[in-house]
Amino acid sequence: MKPLRRRFFQVGAVTALLLGMSGAWAQDQDYPSKPITLVVPFPPGGVVDIIGRLVSEKLGASMKATVIVENRPGAGGTIGAGMAARAKPDGYTLLLGGSATHVFAPLLYARLGYNPLKDFAAIGQISASPLAVVVSPTIQVNTLPELISYLKANGNKVNYGSNGNGTFPQLAQELLKQQYNLQTTHVPFGGGPAVMTALIRGDIAMSINHIAVVQGMVKSGKLKAIATTGKERTPAFPDLPTFEEAGVKGFEANTWFGLFAPQGTPQPIIAKLGAELKAALANETLRTQLLKQGEEAKTSTPQELDNRIEVESAKWAKVIKDAKIVID
Repeated sequence: MKPLRRRFFQVGAVTALLLGMSGAWAQDQDYPSKPITLVVPFPPGGVVDIIGRLVSEKLGASMKATVIVENRPGAGGTIGAGMAARAKPDGYTLLLGGSATHVFAPLLYARLGYNPLKDFAAIGQISASPLAVVVSPTIQVNTLPELISYLKANGNKVNYGSNGNGTFPQLAQELLKQQYNLQTTHVPFGGGPAVMTALIRGDIAMSINHIAVVQGMVKSGKLKAIATTGKERTPAFPDLPTFEEAGVKGFEANTWFGLFAPQGTPQPIIAKLGAELKAALANETLRTQLLKQGEEAKTSTPQELDNRIEVESAKWAKVIKDAKIVID
């Protein structure tokens, strides 16, 4: 190529690159210019769906945009998460993900179809919640140390209930078993309400379950909660001690939710969504609404959320392996 032609070619290439960058920058600046879809990977009417709708309403109002909740339930949240991972990375498809989709599913499903860190760009955490330890009125325990002693004395004769195989209530109980050398027997149910019914009847002795599942039964006096599983007391049950406060050391189990976009979504859009999410979660009305679902508003940077996924994945991988939990 002659020098003059080469120079024109180089100038043209640089000009095209700059025009492309300018177009992308303008597109990012205009965001959002059309409705945003928030994929909620669980059925309508449940706690996850309610959280998604609360957050989408506040985000839509602050961004002057329409945020549409699209429920894509199935396979423990993995169907909806997989759909969001494959969406165009332009900021118009987001995922309400959490410990189920980004920590537990990759450890439980052999053929998942997405990688929580490689296929998603974290935007920020939305909320976190400990679980609550609830016991049947048919067993005579009032404190966590009394419960541990009861479980050790009765071995595998004690049944505990979970919301299904591979759910967090099962994993939390298996962690408890492994840490304190217990032999309780797992009884899976088709969701939290069935577990509560079994507890009231005395079909099972205990459950470590989501606050949203247990709080109605506990506050009505039908069931007794004796502790929560976080580092700090939860505003949902301010009078309940943590494991540490109850004198049972070294146990912690928390669930969380966060906002994610497909990997490759432009960084200015991720930053804008992160700032809008943080502002929304500072709203006292939203914080109160989340607390009614057993969730405490908690924000984070994208890197902090990625770090949480990595740390918790290592922790729960050992629990799942040692408990031999498998989902086909």
